Amino acid sequence: MKAGKMKKWAALSMTSLMTVSMLAGCGGDGGSGEKKDKEAASGKTEIVVWTRDSTVAAVKSAAEKYNKQNDKVEIKVVEQPASQMADQLSLALSSDEAPDIVSLDCTKVPYFASIGAFADISDKYEALDYKDTFSEGMIKSGQLEGKTYAVPFAPDVSVLLYNKDHYQEAGLDPETPPKTWDELIAYSQKLTTSDRYGYVYAGGDAGGHMFTFMPYVWNNGGEVLSEDGKTCELDTENAVAALSMFNDLTNTYKVTPPSVTTYSWNEAQDAFLTGKASQVVLGSAAIYSFISGEHDDMDWGACLLPKGPDGTEYASFSGGDSIGITSQCEDVDAAWDFIRFGLSEEVQVDELAKGGLLPARSDFFDNEYFNNTPEYQVLKEALEVGHTPVSLKYDEMYVPILEAMQTCLNGEKTPEQAFGDAAEAINKIMQ
Repeated sequence: MKAGKMKKWAALSMTSLMTVSMLAGCGGDGGSGEKKDKEAASGKTEIVVWTRDSTVAAVKSAAEKYNKQNDKVEIKVVEQPASQMADQLSLALSSDEAPDIVSLDCTKVPYFASIGAFADISDKYEALDYKDTFSEGMIKSGQLEGKTYAVPFAPDVSVLLYNKDHYQEAGLDPETPPKTWDELIAYSQKLTTSDRYGYVYAGGDAGGHMFTFMPYVWNNGGEVLSEDGKTCELDTENAVAALSMFNDLTNTYKVTPPSVTTYSWNEAQDAFLTGKASQVVLGSAAIYSFISGEHDDMDWGACLLPKGPDGTEYASFSGGDSIGITSQCEDVDAAWDFIRFGLSEEVQVDELAKGGLLPARSDFFDNEYFNNTPEYQVLKEALEVGHTPVSLKYDEMYVPILEAMQTCLNGEKTPEQAFGDAAEAINKIMQ
């Protein structure tokens, strides 16, 4: 390994190294040991791709298509559980056995880019004639200090889902969902009855709060982090107002389940799916579950999250997978050729969209799989207004954010105190 890279990997924290060392014994071949044999059995140059379990079916199918039409390169796809991807990648990097390409949670990209894990693909990205069709939030998460290290591959966005039958029973127009916070509160009150609640959220899930609550901060003109990702801005007026609105839903109007502050992601989703709650913020996977017939008994709708009084535009959390080439790849051009194939209609539509995943390119939402479902156009709109908090220490924000949300929503702190404390803790982490 080159001396420069040695310094990069030395920057990995002791905690990460200890974690990945423990995982080494249970990771299987991980694709890493075989990677260094660069020539596949077919005589082609082998490019190893790591992808999360959520996208592995589409990536494997894409690889099969690619391999059939390429006589020089063979793509090998290795599935990694989402919960282990970051640790396994850290281990592979530290042992000089990283894959050539990795598709991972876009919020993890800034950290790995900062330690030199990714190759600079700025020129290749700039040469794409469709780069303006990507989510701005996901693009920003793939860039560091003016260089591009990863591009969007399989995004996910947050939207408000609502039960149309409940709307009709409450005297609400099922084709006119709430557009403002005041309407969200009013609708939630009308929807709350003796046997169900107007709104539900995953109050015990930090990642859930990031995905389903933070868009309310953005659509009220607030920010989670400063532009450079080094300062927390949750203690500003517009961000605090979003928490105050959530506090009102929970404690003033009591339109959420009594134990909602402890709900997991699955509990919140199940409350909506079983009719115990009328409105919930979820992502594209939930919409696909309706499309595929898993919940034929519910008439449902989707819309962008309602705007706050100080907001000028709608907002969504733009998450999902970004894809990049690792700095240990020995054939960057071959790796990039497969990434470009992965961004083509043949993969983005015929593999991702067909399986209910969102295409990374907004120009591919007009397709045979989405055209009969207007809710997919809502997801397209959400992708176009998507935000992604960009931080080298994204996961480390989870604890102070969850503590702030829970202490406020449990009545232990005011919204100002809760987000003030969160901002102070997060700023210490950033420093």
